[in-house]
Amino acid sequence: MPSKPMAVLLLLVFLKQVGNGMVWSVIAVYGQSLGASAAVVGLMVSAYGGARLLVNLPAGYASERFGRRAMMSAGCAFLSIGSVVALVTTQVDAFFACLLMMGVASAFFMTSALAAVADLGTPGRRMQDMSLYQAANMVGSSMGPALGGLAAGLWGYGAPFTVNALLGLAGIFAFMAMPWREGRPTPRSATTETKNLGALARQGAGVGLMYFSIFYVRTASNWIILPLVAQSRFGMDLATIGLILTAGALANLGVLAFTPRMVLIFGRIWVIVIASCLTLAACAMLAFGDSAALLWLTAIFFGAGAGIATPTLTAYVAEVAPEGQRGPAMGLLRTMQDLALILGPLVSGLLSDRLGLGYQGGLYGCLAILGTATLVFRFTARG
Repeated sequence: MPSKPMAVLLLLVFLKQVGNGMVWSVIAVYGQSLGASAAVVGLMVSAYGGARLLVNLPAGYASERFGRRAMMSAGCAFLSIGSVVALVTTQVDAFFACLLMMGVASAFFMTSALAAVADLGTPGRRMQDMSLYQAANMVGSSMGPALGGLAAGLWGYGAPFTVNALLGLAGIFAFMAMPWREGRPTPRSATTETKNLGALARQGAGVGLMYFSIFYVRTASNWIILPLVAQSRFGMDLATIGLILTAGALANLGVLAFTPRMVLIFGRIWVIVIASCLTLAACAMLAFGDSAALLWLTAIFFGAGAGIATPTLTAYVAEVAPEGQRGPAMGLLRTMQDLALILGPLVSGLLSDRLGLGYQGGLYGCLAILGTATLVFRFTARG
């Protein structure tokens, strides 16, 4: 069982993601109600992700200097302030600024929380803890939009922002009250650090590329291309497509319980390679499959691959990060994730249009990127 601080931290991650999902469910309509055009609404959403992308790595460094709890508390404070101002403002530019603040808040909180999960646990429980973190993240993100839509329907567009502000305040008080220790990785000697500097750089490049590729492929193939293929090639309606994507999400959540056991049997490196192979198989089925039934299996493979790879890669980075660099290492992982979320739809769309192959063009790009990343990771990773 996780320790009490770990349990509280995972609960706060869950609640933060619930609030985030609630706000995301109404950003577009709330922005338009303030007079924003569709283009401006799109810019707002991109700015949120862009702010997070730019701040993830600095937030990781700051968590080493000022402590994980201080950075997560600051994230909660920014979240509450941004939500309150968004709730009362009638100006598009002020709402835009609030979304930027929420992006910064997310980077502060989630990057530091990821490092804190590694700090608070033990090496023997790290895979279980990372799997629990992934579960808290996923379940909260999945529940948030539904709760946000319900709250907005009952009490107006501002209701999700009110809840988000209250959750931020609850986080601040929870961090003030909970017992806490600022963990650090196992110390290494300066000689060992210098000797292993080149190896660490290679590992960092391999893991970063792998993390980027997993999210790139999932975003481009599972979230974008799969629904389009289901509709255009097989004539599926939106309800059926939603059920297929839900099956993938359930597979993602379901494998988390088995991933730590897989690591014990096969080791971290090979588990990550297995997860990559599942994802590559899903891409291939989506590109060449001629059966509607295969779409269900494709979504399940995408979900299972991401569910196995994400906590395993994160636990691996927590183990190999140099002394005092766990926060920046987690910041780098989140930067790679956010970069993939931005580039995946854009690049795959361009490949689909420019190669003259339709959706297969985007899928070929996914296969090439993840295949290359898997080879690089396999031959640079150690341990």
